[in-house]
Amino acid sequence: MALEHLARYIYDCTRCGFCRVWGWKGVEYVCPTYPHTTAWDTEYARGRVRLARAVLENELEVTPDMLEHIYECTLCGSCAVHCPIELPLVDIFHALREEIAARGHRLDSHQQIALFIERFDNPYGPKPDEEVVPEYARKSQAEILFYPGCTNTRMAPEEVQAVAELFQGLGLDFAIFDDDTCCGIPLYEIGQMEGFRRVAGKTLELIRKRNPKVIVASCPACYRALKVLYQEEEELRHDFEVQHLSEFLLPLVPGRLKPLLEKVTWHDPCVLGRHQGIYEEPREVLRQVPGLELVEMESHHADSLCCGAGGGVFFTRQDVAAKTVESRLEQALATGARYLVTSCPNCYVRFRQSIRKGRRPIRPASLATLINEVLKHGTGTDDASGD
Repeated sequence: MALEHLARYIYDCTRCGFCRVWGWKGVEYVCPTYPHTTAWDTEYARGRVRLARAVLENELEVTPDMLEHIYECTLCGSCAVHCPIELPLVDIFHALREEIAARGHRLDSHQQIALFIERFDNPYGPKPDEEVVPEYARKSQAEILFYPGCTNTRMAPEEVQAVAELFQGLGLDFAIFDDDTCCGIPLYEIGQMEGFRRVAGKTLELIRKRNPKVIVASCPACYRALKVLYQEEEELRHDFEVQHLSEFLLPLVPGRLKPLLEKVTWHDPCVLGRHQGIYEEPREVLRQVPGLELVEMESHHADSLCCGAGGGVFFTRQDVAAKTVESRLEQALATGARYLVTSCPNCYVRFRQSIRKGRRPIRPASLATLINEVLKHGTGTDDASGD
């Protein structure tokens, strides 16, 4: 959406500051990255709305420092959830990025993302020689198509293997998308809409060749792109159903899972929860595991803390992302859970890196890897983390 179309919301901001802290609700910091920055006003929502107004009115020249502050935001949506007057803050911040990108302003890291996607249709570079998708899941057509997304295939390939084994174990006739093309969400998040439409169009064309009836995605960003963002662009609209893995599994797993006598905590990915409203489905899937004790972290559901990797921060400000994930891990450790489970490759990779570095007494796991293991083995397995 163009920035000028959001002008009335930009002017409605009362600068109350509840998008930074809301201590009386028990949430120390609404903005997950703010404590790990230099604490300028422009490093949380109130100041970024003011930047959007300045850009809208051509009051300020766009500088490298200004770009840094704009792109430190993970677009997690916590500020919007806690805004007393319910401003569409994520829409404003995305429109701001779209506007400054259209004016030709980019961070160096964004140049690399755009270049890789232009050359390889993937922000991680050329496809590796080793095939991630098992041969039995590489089919030319299938009614059920799992779209793994580039972060899973490059950073967490165990997710792809787990889904293949899980779907096979459930007796499904399925295929896994293996063309290595990105859904386009990295370009969308940094406001480069032309590039987003190009790579999304190519991905959509490759998906249509498989003639699926339902697309399943475990990555919330891919899920949102396929289900919502594509439908907002006339040239990207489609008629197949899109489901998140948790939605897809919920009717399939009751009565089929072996026991796991462990305490588990669930991390709500921002895009899956606050952006798409999917909170209960993954929890209900976990509750189908006999013996599993599901415990909540201090911040959960709409109040969940961001892992620090969204909105392109994973690519552009890894220092901020690394500090932000520590706050979430502290909450996970406080539950005493054996497993920290999520269904977002960005979150999972950040958790895995930080847990390994600090040798924390908790195991990261994706929903797919955990459910696959309890479908096969149950209590006693140490494979659910994918490590």
